[in-house]
Amino acid sequence: MTDDHAAMRTQAWQAQVAYHRSRAEQEQRLASRSRTDAGRAAHQALSERHLQLAASAELVTDMPDPEMPRSTSLHDTGRLIRESYSEAG
Repeated sequence: MTDDHAAMRTQAWQAQVAYHRSRAEQEQRLASRSRTDAGRAAHQALSERHLQLAASAELVTDMPDPEMPRSTSLHDTGRLIRESYSEAG
């Protein structure tokens, strides 16, 4: 692998760090606006998970030749929670 490929993978991981931090903040805002305890708990749990993933991704950015990141199931989980809100009225 070339240095360009390694740099590209590191940048991809840095983008993952930014994404998960942003999603954690979004989930915190949703938790604070939630009308139910269950909703607040779900959004808080997702926020904490995104912060964990951001911290893990940040560690990978320091590795000399990281693999490209792969998506997680968090996207689907968040979508299902949002759909549940719309169904609950």
